[in-house]
Amino acid sequence: MRKRLTAALGAVMIILAVGVNPGVGAAHAQPPAQALRKDPLAIVLENVTPSVLGPKHKTLKVKGKIVNSGTTPIAGVQVQALYGQRFTTRAQLAEFAAGSGQEAATTVLSSSRVFDVPAGGTQSFTLTGDPARLAALSRSDLSVYPLAIAAGNADGRLATARTFVNYVPKDAKKTITPTKVAFVWPLIDAPHRTTDAEFTDDGLAASLDPDDARNGRLNTLLDAVDTGAGNPSVALAIDPSLITDVEAMQRPYQIVERVDSPAEGQPAKRVEEKESNGNAKNWLSRLRAYVGEDGNQFFLTPYGDVDTVSLVNKKMAQGSTNLLKAAYTDKKLATDVLDAAETYPKLAWPGNGTINQATIDRLVRLGAQGSSQFLLSSDQLQAVAGLSYTPSAAHTVETSSGRVRPALAFDETIQQVISSSTRSQSGTLAAKQRYLAETALMTAEAPGMGRTLIVTPDRRWNPSPEFAKFLLNHTDARSAWLKPTTLGTIAQPKNRTDKRQLVTYPDAEAEFTRTYLDSVKGMFNRATAFANLFESPDNELLRAPMRATANYWRGGGARREAAYRFLDSTTRAVDAEVGKINLASEEVKQIAGSSGMLKFTAVNELTEGQVKIQIVISSLPKGRLVFPESADPQVFTAIREVDAGQKNTLMVSVKLPTGGSIDNKIPVKVRILNEAGQEINSSTVDVSTTGVSAVGLFITIGALAVLVVGVGFRGMRARRRRKEEEARDHGAAAG
Repeated sequence: MRKRLTAALGAVMIILAVGVNPGVGAAHAQPPAQALRKDPLAIVLENVTPSVLGPKHKTLKVKGKIVNSGTTPIAGVQVQALYGQRFTTRAQLAEFAAGSGQEAATTVLSSSRVFDVPAGGTQSFTLTGDPARLAALSRSDLSVYPLAIAAGNADGRLATARTFVNYVPKDAKKTITPTKVAFVWPLIDAPHRTTDAEFTDDGLAASLDPDDARNGRLNTLLDAVDTGAGNPSVALAIDPSLITDVEAMQRPYQIVERVDSPAEGQPAKRVEEKESNGNAKNWLSRLRAYVGEDGNQFFLTPYGDVDTVSLVNKKMAQGSTNLLKAAYTDKKLATDVLDAAETYPKLAWPGNGTINQATIDRLVRLGAQGSSQFLLSSDQLQAVAGLSYTPSAAHTVETSSGRVRPALAFDETIQQVISSSTRSQSGTLAAKQRYLAETALMTAEAPGMGRTLIVTPDRRWNPSPEFAKFLLNHTDARSAWLKPTTLGTIAQPKNRTDKRQLVTYPDAEAEFTRTYLDSVKGMFNRATAFANLFESPDNELLRAPMRATANYWRGGGARREAAYRFLDSTTRAVDAEVGKINLASEEVKQIAGSSGMLKFTAVNELTEGQVKIQIVISSLPKGRLVFPESADPQVFTAIREVDAGQKNTLMVSVKLPTGGSIDNKIPVKVRILNEAGQEINSSTVDVSTTGVSAVGLFITIGALAVLVVGVGFRGMRARRRRKEEEARDHGAAAG
């Protein structure tokens, strides 16, 4: 559905539909298929005024331009505005926007003069019509009409752009119960740090820059709500990792690029030093003031905006690898910086607004740290079949144990509409007109019912400043059919509907793969072990795997490739930090004779913090070396405390066991563990043996003695035989 709607939005903004709509006028008859132009015209709509018609309006004006991207001029072009009967369902509106189904706009409202469009050139136009002709179709009802802008010549229809006109009757307040609307406003960004000490890029600086009109996304989003007056209809959805990233930029920071396979003597990373960022300080100060103002509302995602469903499904939300719980715990980092408590601390907004039963159960079981309210897409929290209107937003979901929890549906169609590109004049116009049409028609479906609506842009929303402010300003009486309210009001039991149902989780293919999360799990385990080295566990490195499992990385294709690149950088950054607790590099170790002393040096390369470590040493396989001073002669264990920037040397007594061999290399595994037995680091060294054990020597000497005795006996027997032979020979001679 999302892909189909995106295509439809493109059709609203700039339609390159050649020969698709009959009935533009007698001069614009539909040509044969083979006569269609190879290089079609494009219609770019720039303005429709007024955006909402009323009985007092005397003129409807449409401005735009024709763009000829071809290599030949097009002669005799005329532009017409066409309208049709009002829509009765949102499905009809969607069909018109997509250019599918029966053409809805066939009646000419206005026509331009005839003109030529040069090759590679443009031609502006203005169409003016009488809005009373539309109003006459339904004077007493809130209505949404199709408006098509068609360009053609003697060859037929050349291009069409589609938009909408909304009409509010004179006594609207008597006949319409406005739809109560609340907004979820995302302050969520891409991960910009691997560890707390390393930024991967400086994109966040651009996003916070008030002078960067195109890239200043976060500044635009805060500007739209930070008007100086409270706006309780808006609930900010804030990722704590964004807050800590911005907070870190208030001090000098480093952008670090890890180098793949650096040449010998070259550094493993490139570092760019950055000064403290004034825009970061200003933005955070404004946000802190906003959330501290009475009536303004916000909630936090888990740290990093982690993909909760992936973590639950891939077993990273339980036991010793409970990354999900850690991410919820670190929400506190944001509340500490903002100095404010969440308005909706129990609200969860999963990736794509979709969730499965296992994740609902897991988040509820987290208790005070978890979530028990859910913000979901209307694609999953659907209207029941056969309903002729859009139901209210609030419903419920059940846990596996039967407990009922509130669930709020944001409108998926409207999310796609407002999340489309509004960085051009035509894009802004298209999104404005479609948003007004969708909300007006939703109200008009059942004008006296008084329902609720939640408007939630995509997490990556990057609106134009004009459109962001427009969206909030059209919640007042000027739009007649919308009335601002709060998420809390929508969620109240009295405002819940029984006309929605939770359907099967649809987004399994967008989740992180098991292979990806296995790598994250290894990183998480190393970071956990490192954190537990300290008397007060430091979770700094635990936030690295949270960033690697952000919803930002969710999906396939290029998004998944980018996720793996980020994971690789993050893993190397974590390993570099963990690797600061290590063994000093030394020459190959050697013992002479049957026993000796081996020297091991533990190093703490951290700039601060004493660590208490276990050093565990054993041969590979165990038993090839004996540790006579250890309780277990096959494994040596020692506990050492090492201050930051210091070393601690350990002398270990070893012996060769019975039957040890000469000039043999024995691999020895040396592991560094925390007090809980979690591995921090490990290495393998070779121990060269150039002697033999005492028992071996005894056996060798014994063997030599046997050899000497044996040789002596054989010599005596040989001499006796020679004497006997000599006697026999002598006797024979005498005879």
